Formats: sequence, structure tokens, C-alpha cells
Amino acid sequence: MIDIFVCEDNYKQLNEIVSYINNYVLIENLDMELKLATSDPYRILNYLEKNDTEKSLYFLDIGLSSDIDGIELAKKIRKNDFDSKIVFITTHSEMVFLTFKYQIEALDYILKDFPDEIQGKVTRAIDLCNEQFQKKESKSEEYYQIKTGDQLKSVKISDILFFESSPVPHKVIVHLMNGQFEFYNTMKEIESENEKFFRCHKSYVVNVDNVESINRQTRKITMSDGEIIFSSVLGCRTLVKMKNNN
Repeated sequence: MIDIFVCEDNYKQLNEIVSYINNYVLIENLDMELKLATSDPYRILNYLEKNDTEKSLYFLDIGLSSDIDGIELAKKIRKNDFDSKIVFITTHSEMVFLTFKYQIEALDYILKDFPDEIQGKVTRAIDLCNEQFQKKESKSEEYYQIKTGDQLKSVKISDILFFESSPVPHKVIVHLMNGQFEFYNTMKEIESENEKFFRCHKSYVVNVDNVESINRQTRKITMSDGEIIFSSVLGCRTLVKMKNNN
């Protein structure tokens, strides 16, 4: 999940930006949450001291009515949250150049001089932030996309144990390290979607990397979490070869 923070000392504009963020996240069903919206930069710094943030997006007013401005706040944020995405808000376009002077990489800039463009700039920043974090994750770890209702979930391949045919027609149950849920798909489709997925039985597709052991006599497969599923004779033989080749 991406945490969103807003620091803006104009309460009317603060409320407008918060409304734009909440509405867009809700409508687009994004894996994001507004954690804190405030006019006080120290509230954000205090939050970061007490909480860990892996992925975050900050909307910061440059001209804050405080002893630290938005640029100084951004510098302090980067010390605690190095990979953060920062969007600066300002009434003066010339202030933008200060971010280059202090070498603060910004995701975008929102100029208050153009109020009709603010909502579009906020939603664009959210999309851009989401895209950049997803690209970074896809480089470091492989993900599997699962559509459940109107939501698209990104599940780590390494967290997937196996897929099981559901009693509900056209549905499949995915078993994860930390739970399970149903979604619409077919076993035939799933086994073709990733080279780590192998259909060992008409009712099961396993993640080969998470197969702990294989008993060829009983045709029982033990997964890395200790769960046991069954395999066909041919599936068992093929799975043994696949594990030996890894």
C-alpha cells in the first residue's frame, strides 16, 4: 500500500486536495491510503519518526507558515523515507527552481495560480507515483495479477503456494502463504501464465518453487507451509524432474 501525506497551510486548499485524493483513490480502487493531512510540518516528521513507511507520496506546500518551509520539510522527509515521491505545491513558479538548487527530486509541481488544473495535477501525480512503484517492484520481484470484482490485486509469485479448483463453476481458489481467496479463472489458463506454475492434478496447479517434498508412492505433495495436496502419477513424475532441474 502507498501512504499519502499532505502538508498545506491554506485550509481551503488543504480540504480540496484531500477531497481530490480520497475521491480518486476510491473511484479507481487504488491500493493507497491518505495517512495524514495537516498544516503543521512537524506532525509529518513526528509520524515518520514513529512509523515505518515503505512506499509514500507527499504533497507539500513550499510556502508553509512555519519555521521550516516545504523544501526543508522535503529534505527531512528524504532522510527518513528515501524512496518517497514528492509533489510540491506553490503560488510562485520561481520557487520551483529552489528544489533543483537543493537537489530534491520532485515527482511533479502544482501551481496554485491555475486552480482549474489542480485536480488533474493531483490525480496525475497519484497515477505517476503508482506506476513508478509498480515498475520498481516488478524489477525486484515477480508479481501475478489477479482480478477480483472491480479490483486488480498484485500478488507476489513467491507467496503463491498452489491453485485449487473451486466448487463454484469457473472459479479458482488461490492458496497463499498468508491466506486464500477465490477469483474467476480456469486451471488451464493459470498453468500457461507462468513457467513456475505446474498442473500436477486436474484440481491443482502448484507453484514449483514452493513444493517442499514429493512422495511418489502416495502421490502426496507437501508445500512449503506444510499443506498437503495430491498429484496424478504423471504429474508426480514430471514434478520430480522439474524440481531436480531447478
